[in-house]
Amino acid sequence: MFITSAVSTSDLDEARQRLGDIYCPHRIAPGPRSDASEFFCRQTGHGWPGLAAFDLQYGGREVVVDPVPFDDFVLVTRPLRGRFGVTAQGSGEGRGAETSSHAIVTDPYGWHQLRWRDDCRVINLVFERWTVEKIAAEVWGQDEPCPVRFELGPPRRGGAAIRWESVSRMLWSELRVGKASPDGASLTDSPLLRDALVRLGVSALLEAYPHSLQRVRDNAGADTAAPTAVRRANAFIELNADRDIGLAEVAEAARLSVRGLQAAYHRHDLGSPMRQLKEARLRRARTELRTANPGTTTVSAVAGRWGFTNVGRFAADYRRMFGTTPGRDLAGE
Repeated sequence: MFITSAVSTSDLDEARQRLGDIYCPHRIAPGPRSDASEFFCRQTGHGWPGLAAFDLQYGGREVVVDPVPFDDFVLVTRPLRGRFGVTAQGSGEGRGAETSSHAIVTDPYGWHQLRWRDDCRVINLVFERWTVEKIAAEVWGQDEPCPVRFELGPPRRGGAAIRWESVSRMLWSELRVGKASPDGASLTDSPLLRDALVRLGVSALLEAYPHSLQRVRDNAGADTAAPTAVRRANAFIELNADRDIGLAEVAEAARLSVRGLQAAYHRHDLGSPMRQLKEARLRRARTELRTANPGTTTVSAVAGRWGFTNVGRFAADYRRMFGTTPGRDLAGE
């Protein structure tokens, strides 16, 4: 079902009620720099369950909104004009951010005060919280979704911020096209592509803005790296055992830091990723030895093809793993 809404009022109570029905209950009032005579509220919105976009403007030199915690959605706000600010309340009181350019992500679990200044107009992207946490669990290799806590502040510098800017503009554009697309020209008209757009948006958001799971991964992820990440690593190793790969490539495939990947293997009593790679290559070497012609093939040649430069060590590891020698397997004994 396509979501669409329009609000235009200069009445504070009407704005509070109608926007409260769309977002969450909140208080709204002119700030210290403004008064009620300057106030107006205009919003158009469109989207689908899971992702919606709203073009929202509050008139006046300053409008202050005190919402309850969002709980069921993640709000990403980017100013088009004026200035937008967020200040944490409660346990995080004092932390805040204000911007006239980049987007701010408001943590769905915290209490915040939001400020619109100088006839501020913003684009709000609203992601379903459960969807964000489900995708985050997949990306960060967790068995189950868990709370994702976003930090107040700007995006990371560099490519991640640029990618988020491109993706967010595309999402806004597609949602606007979908609003007036009777001929099915919008990507959002396809349920499959719509889900892919949401996943793309969430992934870009998680990459660009600091959050709790990112900190865990950066600090090793020893306690939260789940078997899913290990399975990704093992699958990558099995598919690429014949390539010159190392720990960095395996960690990237598992979507963990190198340190986090090592901790995940240790946590699940799997030794190390490099041991898994060595064992995968030993299995491939054994398959080759047992099917090779002993008259034209040597143990050292097979060992070398699978990255074992020390034949003596290769033979010792081989015997330890398979209970026989590579020479016997080559001879068919």
